[in-house]
Amino acid sequence: MGSDLFARAIFSLIFVAVGAFLIIGARKRWAWLVDPPSYLWFCYTQSLYKAIFGSEGCRVITLYMGAIFVCVGGFFFVQTFL
Repeated sequence: MGSDLFARAIFSLIFVAVGAFLIIGARKRWAWLVDPPSYLWFCYTQSLYKAIFGSEGCRVITLYMGAIFVCVGGFFFVQTFL
């Protein structure tokens, strides 16, 4: 039972870390994250977002994705110990 709780907590914290990474990357305008090359639209979702919504729209979507990852990871982290 203890290792299961540990695995759930680690998985939740990974979600929080990925969300924080997305938020930091969007706020600092990392080019590979919010301004990717247009020719990768078919295999890289950030590039597809840029093609549809522009660079600023891609940045906003990335911020919201990061916030969702942090919220979901935090929720499941708390649920692990309740």
